[in-house]
Amino acid sequence: MRYGWLAILLAALIAAGCSGITVSQDYDPATNFSSMQTFRWESETQEKTGDPRIDNPLRDTRIRSALERLLAQRRITGSVSEAPAFLVRYQYAIRQKLESSGTSSGIGFGMGSYGRHGGIAIGTGSQVREYEEGSLTIDFVDATSRALLWRGTGTHRFKEYGNPEKAARDINALVEKILSQFPPRQ
Repeated sequence: MRYGWLAILLAALIAAGCSGITVSQDYDPATNFSSMQTFRWESETQEKTGDPRIDNPLRDTRIRSALERLLAQRRITGSVSEAPAFLVRYQYAIRQKLESSGTSSGIGFGMGSYGRHGGIAIGTGSQVREYEEGSLTIDFVDATSRALLWRGTGTHRFKEYGNPEKAARDINALVEKILSQFPPRQ
């Protein structure tokens, strides 16, 4: 039974490590982020890239909905009629990445049963895998000067989904992790 719990714990740690989201931010330290109470989208849809996985209107809607919901939780509302404090834009990109599993080695020795025969085998190797990394960059831009005020970026392993609920859940998690840095702690 002791090994059963150990196996479950190990599997959970591996799953948590594989599904990680890495985030970073950059911002203008002169910005008064507490005065930013209204926003508007810089454009109606994301700029076309030519990649149908990125130029997906369903993905665009999920990202925008997650951003609007999380900003509303911070009492920052979308505005269409009045002049907003800042504009929001985002960019999603997919890049090819390589992952190495490190080196592995092994040694073996054997004796024959009919006489003195033996052998030693030594092997080393490294496994390299290719995967796709998705990167979401969210920009908050001054509505008047168009100067960048805040940028948050999140990267994760890109996945194609056969289930819209899973796609929405993962996009929500990505946007939430990026916006957890906003407003920056100055």
